Order: sequence, then C-alpha cells, then structure tokens
Amino acid sequence: MNQRIIEITDMQAYLSLHRGFLKVSIKDGKDYEIPLYDICGIISNSYSITYSSSLLVKLAELNIPFIICGTNHSPAAFLWPVETHSLMSAKIDNQINTRKSFYEKIWQDIIQIKIYNQSVCLNSLEKDDRVLKLLIKKVIIGDRENIEAQAAKVYWNKLFGDDFIRDKNGEGINTLLNYGYTILRSGIARSIMGAGLHPAIGIFHKNKYNSMRLADDLMEPFRPIVDYFVYKFSQQGMYELTPDVKEKLVNILYLDLDGPRGRSPVINRMQSLAYTYAYSLEILKKNLDLPILKVSDLCDKN
Repeated sequence: MNQRIIEITDMQAYLSLHRGFLKVSIKDGKDYEIPLYDICGIISNSYSITYSSSLLVKLAELNIPFIICGTNHSPAAFLWPVETHSLMSAKIDNQINTRKSFYEKIWQDIIQIKIYNQSVCLNSLEKDDRVLKLLIKKVIIGDRENIEAQAAKVYWNKLFGDDFIRDKNGEGINTLLNYGYTILRSGIARSIMGAGLHPAIGIFHKNKYNSMRLADDLMEPFRPIVDYFVYKFSQQGMYELTPDVKEKLVNILYLDLDGPRGRSPVINRMQSLAYTYAYSLEILKKNLDLPILKVSDLCDKN
C-alpha cells in the first residue's frame, strides 16, 4: 500500500493518538481516524490546529515527519526525531568527516541531473531545451561557475515566459510551486530519517538558519516534476491551491519513474536516493540512485 501525505488545513482541528491511529477531531464536526502506518507525512497548514503530546511522540518514533507551514505554504518547522536509525551515530560521523572535495563531486552529479530533468520537462511540453542540454556539459565539480543559476534563468523563462520571476513569497504560480516543493521536501525528509542521516548536514546548501539542508540538496532533481504539473495547471487557468490541485500535487509522490530495478513511485526513488547517498559516504565512492526523467514519465500523467 502506498503511504499517504495527510494535510490538515483551514479548519479548527485537534490531532491526537488513538490506538495506532491519527485521530482528527474537527470542531463542530465529525472525527476522522487514519492508521499511522499508512501515513508518509503530515502537513499542518492552518494556525488553528492543536496537537496532543502523545501523538507527536508516536510520530517521532515512527519517523513520520510533521511539517508546519507558513502563510506562503512553505515549511516553517519540522518535527524531527532524536534517533531514527540503529547506526545513526556512524552515519552522522560519515557526514561530518567526508571531505569537501567528495561532496563537490556529488553536487556536480546532482546539478547535472537536475538540469537534465529540467530539459526533459521542457521537451515534454514541446518547448526549446537546447540551451539546457548545452549547459549540462558545463557543470564542473562543485558547480563552481554556478551553472545551476544560469540554467534556472533560461528554464523559468522558457517554461512560464520572460516576465516570470521565481519568488517564494509570490502568489499564483509561485504558490503552487511552493506547495509542490513542500510535498517533495516531506517525502525526501522521511527518506533521510530512514537512512539514519542528519538533515542539517548538507552537501551544498549552507544557510545556518536552515535545519533541512540535506533535504533541500537531495530533492533538487525531483523539482522539475512539480514544475511540469504546475505548468499544466496554469494552462488550465488554475492558479489557486484548491483541494483538487493539492491532491494532484500530493500524488506526485506516487508517480512511477524508471530506475535501476524497474519502475517505482517517486517516494520509493527518494528512499533509494537517501540510502545510496548514505552508502556513498560510507565507501567514499559515488553510488547515487538519482532520478533521470523521461518524457514518457510526465506526458499524459496530469
């Protein structure tokens, strides 16, 4: 069974633990119960939600990320368990002790695949991806020439037009992108937990106020999937986070992608990436299972 992302939004609700279930009690309404083992993550998208301590403890024990969103639908906080893996200390030691030069080689691979997937997104929408394909070859170790930013400028202009500016605090398309990226972030966050890695020890992201730097690093190649669907919504005049749009963005986690062991959902590919990343740090040899998109992965999936 595919695990689900549960979002609680725009309602006065009390979340509690009841016999292995998430119990959602809505003021002046009915109660809902969802088995915790069916849940991949919980997103709190309303200021009027309250929670029981026993629920938060159980979520931490089961490595289920609990995400609190701000007004721009981007994560403001995560519940992160103290211990997530039997070899957690050894995994964190590997993260701390790995040399910068090795991280830079990994980052080169991540950015090359991200730009490649952006080109696939454009190609699937019958847009010109030639510049992006040329930029892929220019990404050097550590992306020291910041080809990622150059590719982003080309990419956003090709995708949404020359007037579009990617702004985390923007409305319309930006709001949809924020929400889609939050879904990706929750999926990769749980995968990092399961692999025994520490989310604050990143590869490239260095913001001292960001406790989820590794999640932001590893989710980069998955972003073009969200971009594709948001573009499709915009073509249909859908710029608001309606329940239908939210559901479709959540379902991105269950979109099947080709991989080394056949086709599997995005959420499984995230788990594979996190585990192969941890193993790469252990053996000090690149062995990442990065998602490489195909046009067929995206077309006719909306």
